[in-house]
Amino acid sequence: MIKKIDILGVPLDNYTVREAIRQVESYMGNHVLNAVESISLKMLIDSENDVVLKEVISSLDLAVIGEKEIIQAAGLENMQRIRETEENDFYFEFFKRIERNKMKVFLLGETQEKLSELKEELGLDFPKLLLTGEYAVANCAGDLEVVINDMNAATPDVIVSVLPSPLQEHFLREHKDKMSANLWYGIGGIPIRKKKHVIISGIQSVMHRMRLKSIISKYHMNNEEE
Repeated sequence: MIKKIDILGVPLDNYTVREAIRQVESYMGNHVLNAVESISLKMLIDSENDVVLKEVISSLDLAVIGEKEIIQAAGLENMQRIRETEENDFYFEFFKRIERNKMKVFLLGETQEKLSELKEELGLDFPKLLLTGEYAVANCAGDLEVVINDMNAATPDVIVSVLPSPLQEHFLREHKDKMSANLWYGIGGIPIRKKKHVIISGIQSVMHRMRLKSIISKYHMNNEEE
């Protein structure tokens, strides 16, 4: 199975969930911030016109494919990877490891509503998860250094971001060197899993996949002309 794929000049990891979690475990003991994000179709499409978004995705330590349509658009009809991605297995295995290892988690979001929504979801599936702090950047009237100071004061091991993309990636690029944690897990580009949104999300995914295929086709044609 192909472990690395390139879509529109953006490298993505195509590891099985087991392989990806091994990568995460290797990050837990080091002394730098390792960046992991789940990548959506929309993020890939938007990266065509957002240099920072494209640069950040390309430089991630682990760029997890967050939607099965990306695998299909890349022409990789691997049923195991499609199932794992469709069922959001990486998300669940990631938090299982964090919970089991008693790692401290700081939540970062755009609004308090989004943070409350995330906490509700995590509380249902991971009741023993150690939440050490949170910050809604919409509450920050001025310099975002206030966010970093509050975050570092909480001494988290893991920062979980539900900032919407590309705000999430712009924040990471600007402040990565200032955050004292081992892991950054960005899931702001992927909707938080809720049953009532399945149909809507499915329609959006089909539209995004069609658009992505069109952009990929043009991308390859332009490269061939060069």
